[in-house]
Amino acid sequence: MRGVVIFLWLAVLPYLLAGCGSPSRVVVLQHPMTRQTVECRVDPAGDIRRRTQIRNCVNAYGQAGYVVVGDSESELGTPVLEK
Repeated sequence: MRGVVIFLWLAVLPYLLAGCGSPSRVVVLQHPMTRQTVECRVDPAGDIRRRTQIRNCVNAYGQAGYVVVGDSESELGTPVLEK
């Protein structure tokens, strides 16, 4: 019985740890006139459309006049958004 429990634990462990290496992505936008900041945030809990969700969020705020001031996927602080 103990061997079965250990086997099951080892079989499930990789699935439990799969999300640990994937931090959520955050893009920070700021309105140049009001200086109000907002965040577009996506948790990578298995959603394969996260880039599309971020892009849609950024585009929606961009139409309201916001500009990107930071992106967690960029080491230099410039956005890493695909067209």
